Amino acid sequence: MTFNLKTLLVILTLASLPCALNGQSYSIDHQAGAILKLVSARMNISSDLVSTSSTEAEVGYQFGGFYRINIDKIYVQPEVLFSKIKTQLVFNDYNGVPGFNPMSQFEFNTLELPLNIGYRIGNLRFMMGPSFSILLSGERSFLNNIEKVTSEYNQTNFMWHWGIGGDFERIFVDIKYESGLSKTGESLSNLIGREFVPKQRQWVISVALNLLKD
Repeated sequence: MTFNLKTLLVILTLASLPCALNGQSYSIDHQAGAILKLVSARMNISSDLVSTSSTEAEVGYQFGGFYRINIDKIYVQPEVLFSKIKTQLVFNDYNGVPGFNPMSQFEFNTLELPLNIGYRIGNLRFMMGPSFSILLSGERSFLNNIEKVTSEYNQTNFMWHWGIGGDFERIFVDIKYESGLSKTGESLSNLIGREFVPKQRQWVISVALNLLKD
């Protein structure tokens, strides 16, 4: 499914809710609060030139706020999150020198804008939706040099997620699988000079606290 089609499906779903519910009896309630996420990912790169670190996966965290509107069993939940993610890449036989495998470390700060559209069955939730990422700053450490690389990267990225969650009183727990373009892929393309890196696949575990009173 392409980016345009996914986005169109989201827009059509949101636009059709008022029409679908018009004239029917339904309940509406609102929830909002703080949210914390842990992101873990590892790429399988098919290349003799570069590989991911054998000891480090791409890890990061996100924190911010969420708002959820529940319309009977359907809910829509936008979020605003600050994200920090680090990744390490190993360059094999760099510059043609056998056994010279320097490591490059990247750190990115981004503003994440995910949108969840889901369905509730009791305390269980199923969700999917897009996530837009806005680059705030980027830093690269390679061969003892540390430099800002914010201007070298796309300022916005897009990912798509699917997941399952559970509500426990005021505590909400989600597990999501995300795919899309990542900063790791861009990092490799910039350093190697060509695009051959697969899109990112990552798991996200989140815990949220509802601060609205019932």
